[in-house]
Amino acid sequence: MSNAATGSPPPVIAVPLWAWLIVTALTLLPAAYFAYLDSGEAARVMRVRLIEHYRLWETAPEYAGTPQAWTRFAAWLLDTNQLMERMREGALAEQIEIDYRRDMLLVCGKIIGAYLLAWLTALALLFGAARLYQRRARR
Repeated sequence: MSNAATGSPPPVIAVPLWAWLIVTALTLLPAAYFAYLDSGEAARVMRVRLIEHYRLWETAPEYAGTPQAWTRFAAWLLDTNQLMERMREGALAEQIEIDYRRDMLLVCGKIIGAYLLAWLTALALLFGAARLYQRRARR
């Protein structure tokens, strides 16, 4: 039978579980936000390295500025696909793109993994402290 039919109050355990669920969701939001920001910065740094290594400013003959300025602006304005289109002329372009995307996945995975580990560690410490308090309160 349900609690409504018997007139008994809801189980006490439901309230702490919902509280933990809410705390978990609220603490995950800042971790996800900072992981997103750091992943974006890592992607920009990877694009800068790609541009510098393959001298992609030479693919824009109409540009009359310095290579450093082209690199700085292109890393901010162009996405990875646009940079890869500029490399299509080379024979190794497909392998370069595969290697680049693999490296990008590893870098972003490392960043996200670090944030998840930090979030889980803090959450585990908070949960452990709450369990310790609860255990001592029962005595």
